[in-house]
Amino acid sequence: MDRRVEKTRTAIIEALTKLMSKKEYQSITVADIIKKANVGRSTFYENFLNKDEVFDEILDTLIYHVFDEIEHNDGHAFQNNLKGEITHMYIHIRENEGKAKTFLLGKSADIFYKRMGEKVARICDEKLKASSSLPPELTHSHIASTFSDILKYWSGNKFSDSPEQVAEYFMYLAGESVV
Repeated sequence: MDRRVEKTRTAIIEALTKLMSKKEYQSITVADIIKKANVGRSTFYENFLNKDEVFDEILDTLIYHVFDEIEHNDGHAFQNNLKGEITHMYIHIRENEGKAKTFLLGKSADIFYKRMGEKVARICDEKLKASSSLPPELTHSHIASTFSDILKYWSGNKFSDSPEQVAEYFMYLAGESVV
């Protein structure tokens, strides 16, 4: 990617991140992002279709960065299974607590929890128990809400539990839905 394009995309992403710490996601407009990023409207639309696409890129970067680390074993000790991967995600969130607080405790926290949970559920889809008699969309919704509810609990309690303990909560509450 061209360095100028990368710099512009980064400015737009950082602008939305800063805005989300102060305003609710629904009230943020593309005009707000453009102003904060100091880019033109056409430049914004050359890089993103809308603010949702910017937000999706933030989440994708956060989540897939973690799974890339898992694939390349970045030095953290974890098991190569769903519990290990979920533990690693919580470790990553704790290590980046300052950045994570923008999303976890900011004005737009609810949309972040919802979208993060949905992305984690999609990642977990391949690990769902094939023998489950529940409809896949119900299981998907259950995993998404379980992950986001635990994240809300954990951030609301100032990350006092260890990532390993929080992953245990997830595995227990997700129950028989996951391997």
